[in-house]
Amino acid sequence: MAVVELTEDNLEQYADFVGMEDIENIGREYYRGVVITDDKDDPLSAGIWELIHADKEEMDTQARIVCLKAKNDAEADKLLETCTLMFVNEDVKHSFFEMPVGKKGIKREILKNAGYEIKEAESSEIVCTIKDLLKMPPVRAGRPPSYVQELGNLMIRPFRRGVMDCVLRSNRELMEDLGSIPMSWFEQRVSGYVEIDGRVSGFLLLHKTPAGRLKVEVFTALGNDVKKDLLHLMIFSLKQAEKYYDPDTQVVIRRRDEDVKKLTDYILPDVKGAKVLYGERAG
Repeated sequence: MAVVELTEDNLEQYADFVGMEDIENIGREYYRGVVITDDKDDPLSAGIWELIHADKEEMDTQARIVCLKAKNDAEADKLLETCTLMFVNEDVKHSFFEMPVGKKGIKREILKNAGYEIKEAESSEIVCTIKDLLKMPPVRAGRPPSYVQELGNLMIRPFRRGVMDCVLRSNRELMEDLGSIPMSWFEQRVSGYVEIDGRVSGFLLLHKTPAGRLKVEVFTALGNDVKKDLLHLMIFSLKQAEKYYDPDTQVVIRRRDEDVKKLTDYILPDVKGAKVLYGERAG
C-alpha cells in the first residue's frame, strides 16, 4: 500500500478512478488530493479537498471535501485516517462535505466513526439548463449595454487589475485562488466583464468542466450601481450561452454565501439543490 499525493504530473494516471470533474482542479493553489494504491499502483481510494481561508490569519482554515471514493469499507477507513493526518499538517480546524443521497459511496457509519456529524440537507449547488435560465423575464426582455463585454476581448493586465480589485474590495465570498488562477481557466465567450471609464469593475466568470457543464465561478461587481451591473452581466452571459451552446447544457451555480442564495431564490424560485448528505466535524 502507498499514499500518493495528487499532482499535475500524475493526475492523468488516476483520472479514470477519481473522475475528471474533480481531479481537474489538482494544481490549483488551494486544492489537495491523495490516492491510496495497492502494490501494483492501482488505486484503492481517493480524496480531494479545497482549503478555505488558508492564508487569512484572522480565520480558521477549513477543508471543503469535494471527493471521497473507496473500493470497500476497509479502504474507506484508511482514506479517512490519511485525510485526517493531512488536515492536521495543514492546520485545518473544520472539514465538511456534501454527498448525493442514494449515490453509492462511503457508508454513513464509517463517516460517523471518523467523527463527522451527518444530516440530510439541500445541496449548496443548484443545476439548471441554459434553456431554463433564458425563460427568466429580465433575460428575455433584457439588452446588455456596450460596457459589458465578453472575457475574450480583455487583455491580461486589466483582467488581473480587475480581479485584484474584486479580491480586495468585494464583500462577497469569492474563489479562494481567484488572485492566482489564469484567465484561460474561464470560458472566454460566455464569461463577461463590466468596464467603465477604462476600469474593470465587475465579472461573471464561468468555467467549462470536462463534462461540458458551465460552472459559475465568480459573480461580483464593484461599481456605483452593483445590482444593475450584476443584472446586465447575467443577461449578457446568457445571451452569449444561447449563441454558443446547446440549450440543454447544464449550468452549475454554487451558492457560496447567503447573498448568493437569496439571489438564486429570487431569480430561480422553482430550482432547488439536490438532496445531499452533509457532514462536518472539527478538524
